[in-house]
Amino acid sequence: MSKYTSLQPQSVWSIFGEISKIPRGSGNEAAVMRWVLDWAKAKGLPAKQDAVGNVLVTIPATPGCEKVPAVLVQGHLDMVCEKNSDTKHDFEKDPIKLLVQGDWVTADGTTLGADNAIGVAMGMALADAKGVKHGPVELLMTVDEERGLTGAAGVKKGFFKARLMINLDSEQDDALFVGCAGGRDTVYTVSNRKQKVAKGLVGRKVTVRGLLGGHSGLDVDKHRGHAIKILNRCLLAARDEVAFKLVSFDGGSMRNAIPREAEAVVAVPEADTAKFKKLVDGMAKRIKAEELAGVDDGCVVKVGACKLTHTLGGGCTTRTLGLIAAIPSGISQMSRAIPGLVETSSNLGVVTTDGSKVTMVTCSRSSSMASLDEVVRQHAMIGELAGAAVKTEQPEGYPGWAPNPKSKMVAITAKEYQRIFKHEPQLLAIHAGLECGLLTEKYPDLDIVSFGPNIAGAHSPDEKVSVTSVQKIWKLFLGVIEKVAKG
Repeated sequence: MSKYTSLQPQSVWSIFGEISKIPRGSGNEAAVMRWVLDWAKAKGLPAKQDAVGNVLVTIPATPGCEKVPAVLVQGHLDMVCEKNSDTKHDFEKDPIKLLVQGDWVTADGTTLGADNAIGVAMGMALADAKGVKHGPVELLMTVDEERGLTGAAGVKKGFFKARLMINLDSEQDDALFVGCAGGRDTVYTVSNRKQKVAKGLVGRKVTVRGLLGGHSGLDVDKHRGHAIKILNRCLLAARDEVAFKLVSFDGGSMRNAIPREAEAVVAVPEADTAKFKKLVDGMAKRIKAEELAGVDDGCVVKVGACKLTHTLGGGCTTRTLGLIAAIPSGISQMSRAIPGLVETSSNLGVVTTDGSKVTMVTCSRSSSMASLDEVVRQHAMIGELAGAAVKTEQPEGYPGWAPNPKSKMVAITAKEYQRIFKHEPQLLAIHAGLECGLLTEKYPDLDIVSFGPNIAGAHSPDEKVSVTSVQKIWKLFLGVIEKVAKG
C-alpha cells in the first residue's frame, strides 16, 4: 500500500512508512537503529549510540538561534508485536502492511507500531521542516520501551545536553500529559513433573479467541474481556464436576497488553467429555451474556479434540488454575486527586507452559509508589501461598513521573495549543509508563511535556492513528519548537 505517501505532512508519513518496513519488535531493533544512523549520516547530522542501543541525533540550530536552550525530542523505536490468529506475518522478517481507511492509518491484521513510530517520525521530520526557526534539537530514540523501558533506564548522565524535553509518546490530541504511572512486574513459576497419560484419558483443547485486547494501562478502564481469565474460569467451572488433568496453559504475548487469545490442553476422562464441553460452554455463555455484551462481543470459546503425549502431575492442575484465578488483574484503585484517572491496576499479561514449567507474568502500575509497593507485595504473597517461585525485583521496574506545577515546557505548550486551536488543552496524568520518569531520575532538572496524536487500539491488531490528528500535533510540535526559540 502506497497511499500513505500522499498524506500530509508528507515528510512525517514518508519517514513513518520507511520505519514500518523494518521489523522492530522489542529486543529486535538493530536494523532500525542502523537505519536511523544511516539517515543521520546522509543528512550530515551528528549522531551517536549508547551501550544499550539508544540513538541520539542532533539537529543544529537554525542561523541566529545557536544560543537558544536545546530541546530534547524523545520517542521509542520498538513496537508491540501482536497479530490476529489467522494473519500470516513474521515480526522478525516482514514489514508492516499499512492501510489507509478514511481518516485512519492502520495495519493488515497486526499491530501498526504508531506507538511510537509516529512520534519518532515527527522528531526526524523536523530536520527537513522549512522556515521553522529553532535552537539545537536533540532527538533521543530509545529501545526496548515496550518490554519494560530498559532503554531509557540505560541512558547515562551526560548522554544529552538539553534540559527542556518533548516526549511524543502520548495518544490523545486534546491533552497535554504532565505525569505518568510507575510500574513493576511479577513473575511466577510453577514447577511440576510430567506423567504418562493414564488409561481412559483423552485430549481436549479449549481456546479463547476474538477479544479486542488493548493497552493494559490505557484500556484497563474499558472492562474488555481478558482471555487468560476467561479460559481459566471456564476450566474451573468444568473442574467442579470433571476430574481432568492439565497438560498446558498458554495465553497472551506481552505483559502490558490485555490478552486477546489463550488456549489450554487438558486430559479428560473419556466418559466425561460431553459433560466437560457442556460445562465449559455454559460458563462461556454466561460470561459473554452477562459481562462482555456490548463491550467485547467477538469472544469465541471452543472445545476440540487433540492428541496427548503426557499430563502434568503433582497437584499441578489445582495449583496452576488456582493461582491464575487468585492473581488480581484489573483496576484496584482510582485516583483521589484526579477524577476518572486509574491510580493502581494490574494485568496478568502472559501465561506460558514449557515442558513441566508454567510461567505467569503480571504488569502492575500505579501513580502512587506506596500503592505500587503494596500491590506487588500482594502478588508475591499470593504466589508464595500457591507454592510458586516468585520474582518481583526485576530490572524492568520503572518510576512514575510526578507533575511539575512550575514546568516551563507545560506552560509554553499550553499557551501554543490555545493560540493555534482556540481552546485550552486538558492537563492530564496517564495510567501508563512513559520514559519521562526514568529520565528525570538521571536528569532531575529535566523539564518535560508529553503529547501526541490520537491512537486507538494500541498494543492490539486494531491499532490505528488518525491522519488529521497527526496534522494537528505536527502544528503544535512546530509551534512549541519555535516558541522556545523566540524565548
